[in-house]
Amino acid sequence: MKLRIRIILLLILAAVLPLLAVFVSMSVYANRQRQSLVDMKLNTVYGGAVSSYERIGKSTLSQMEQLANDPTLTRFLLVKDETGYIDQEGLIDFAGDTKQLLNLDYLAIISPDGKVLARGHDPGLFGDDISNDAVFAEALKGQKVQSLAKIRDSGEDILTVLSLTPIWFENRQLIGVIAGGISLDEDFCRHLRDLSGAEIMLVEGDLLLAKTIAGQGDEVAMYLQDKQTFRTKLQGLWYTFSRYPLKDYSGNKIADLLMGVSTQDLDILFDNMRIIYGGFALGGLILALIFGFFLSSGFTRPIEGLTWAADRLASGDFTARVSYAGRGELANLIDTFNDMASDLEDYRRKLIESERIAAFSMMARKVAHEIKNPLTPIRIAIEDLRRAYDASDPNFAAAFGQSTKTVLEEVNSLTRIVDEFSEFAKFPSPRLAKDDLNDIVNTAIPIFSKLVEHGTIDITLTKKSLPVMADRDQIKRALVNLVKNALEAIPSTGHVGIKTVQADKYAILIISDNGPGLAPSVRENLFTPYLTTKSGGSGLGLVIVKKIVSEHDGKIKIADQAIGGTVATIELPLYQN
Repeated sequence: MKLRIRIILLLILAAVLPLLAVFVSMSVYANRQRQSLVDMKLNTVYGGAVSSYERIGKSTLSQMEQLANDPTLTRFLLVKDETGYIDQEGLIDFAGDTKQLLNLDYLAIISPDGKVLARGHDPGLFGDDISNDAVFAEALKGQKVQSLAKIRDSGEDILTVLSLTPIWFENRQLIGVIAGGISLDEDFCRHLRDLSGAEIMLVEGDLLLAKTIAGQGDEVAMYLQDKQTFRTKLQGLWYTFSRYPLKDYSGNKIADLLMGVSTQDLDILFDNMRIIYGGFALGGLILALIFGFFLSSGFTRPIEGLTWAADRLASGDFTARVSYAGRGELANLIDTFNDMASDLEDYRRKLIESERIAAFSMMARKVAHEIKNPLTPIRIAIEDLRRAYDASDPNFAAAFGQSTKTVLEEVNSLTRIVDEFSEFAKFPSPRLAKDDLNDIVNTAIPIFSKLVEHGTIDITLTKKSLPVMADRDQIKRALVNLVKNALEAIPSTGHVGIKTVQADKYAILIISDNGPGLAPSVRENLFTPYLTTKSGGSGLGLVIVKKIVSEHDGKIKIADQAIGGTVATIELPLYQN
């Protein structure tokens, strides 16, 4: 063999052997990297899906614990009428409203003997005995229970993440059980997919209950496999799935949650990598060694700059910009990023300004509304004083004293309102002191003295005092607001009643009228800010009343009367030594 050929062969061998070794090594490495990325991707979505599932159970249990301590629910279960029955209709409404508020699929309230008192998800179904159900039986023993269970709904059994909490009265008497849950259905699977990024399948034994990926028959036969992790092809795409057992409170497996990620992108990526590397590695190796450093250096520096600026934007620094003197797509990308950052900075500044304007506008409306209430009794007191003076009323001195006292009280109230609103439009905090609800009502009567004399307003107070911890001015303001609303609602021959009663541990103030009642649209949004049916009204009156009552640890309810008209009921806790 000629030396020339030998040298050529040696050069070819010298070039091929390292290239072949590198190619084999890269193939092995690529396979390992692919599997590592698949495992990492699967572990990430697995952890996310499992955490989301467990978080749903914990969140539902926490909600049930809060409901178990809700005084409204306790009162429904304890307070009975003269026939010895609880307010069943009110309890059912409470269950339905609570279910909707908490976005639950299942909510039930059970008596200590295992009878269903109310179902939020099925208001018409109650009274059945579920004490023999193992999960409910555990809760009826006074135990908090979180379990996967089958709940009968609309004629079929639905897997539900169920949380049950006993309801105690004074921590010693079991008065019921509150149970709430989230159904494991298609919506649940889609929600879990959105949270975790994984395709979800829910199976019970060999029965597919719900899924987020299309396909039927053979394409979902993978759920029959017994492996913890397995790979299968669905809709022409490769998926890797992992299995998470769903168990009840006793540890028995009820179903399996299958979480899968598509590996098609990784498969294509690494296959293409092998093809490209095998085809161009020989020619590109030398060029890559020569130009790789320069190209990578020129490419990675602006990318690092973009990463830095994006991190600064994410942390709230909207002044971050990227400098780049090059040309081409990367330069366009950086220019676009800088423009976007500038737009975000402008939007942020405009948003802050608009929020500030909205806050000032809200304060102005609140101040205007609140000042009207004290001005009314001031005007009435001055008009009464002027009439008494013009008529040379022999009781002018007494009227003068009462009127000036009223004016001074309301001026002080005005001063207090202005002072409180000057502190960033905060509503005055209540200055609680022991007081008598009847006395508070009596201090408000002079404001409407003429209407009381004419019989438009009828006042009935309890003979015994009703001691409460209250801010006299605020409770009086709430009363005046409600009475004014009632007076505006009645016809010229109408009637408004003010009444106090004692019920259990509450002092109750009732304002009723025989007006037209509440429109359905108004009834549903009574305490929504700025909702008003009066021209020129601010819509803050009932909102302020509700805030006053709430800050006194009380409750307010406004409803239509069966005989016509509206009744507003305020419950304040009686003062306890």
